[in-house]
Amino acid sequence: IKKEVGDVTIVVNNAGAVYPADLLSTKDEEITKTFEVNILGHFWIVKAFLPSMMKRNHGHIVTVASVCGHKVVPYLIPHCSSKSAAVGFHQALTSELETLGKSGVKTSCLCPVFVNTGFAKNPTTRFLPERALAALNHVQNIQFEAVVGYKTKM
Repeated sequence: IKKEVGDVTIVVNNAGAVYPADLLSTKDEEITKTFEVNILGHFWIVKAFLPSMMKRNHGHIVTVASVCGHKVVPYLIPHCSSKSAAVGFHQALTSELETLGKSGVKTSCLCPVFVNTGFAKNPTTRFLPERALAALNHVQNIQFEAVVGYKTKM
């Protein structure tokens, strides 16, 4: 991706994978894919784009985690675990940038409840009534606010 787009000012890690099932029914491949997408992807993307941000001491990294990173939900053990890791990644990255004196490289962590996606609408994975689902454009507005207002956690 870095070769295609070059240096950037803002990185939004917003990919997600989830396979709802009880732990014993969850396939090993689904656990692996969940962690590859939900947390390892954050490492790989940040490692690609952070060096130029640090060199300029300017940029913003947005980690989109989930409320599941703070509150567990049954039948989503790999998802909750990977989102907890994403929250920890954000906290550790923020601390490291502060320690390195890179105050111009900002970080934010967003933890939406649910986003209006196919996963949230699926009858087998629907945890909240339709009116309680956060609309995708609302999440995008929150992301924009976090980046523009340099909020570290939302």
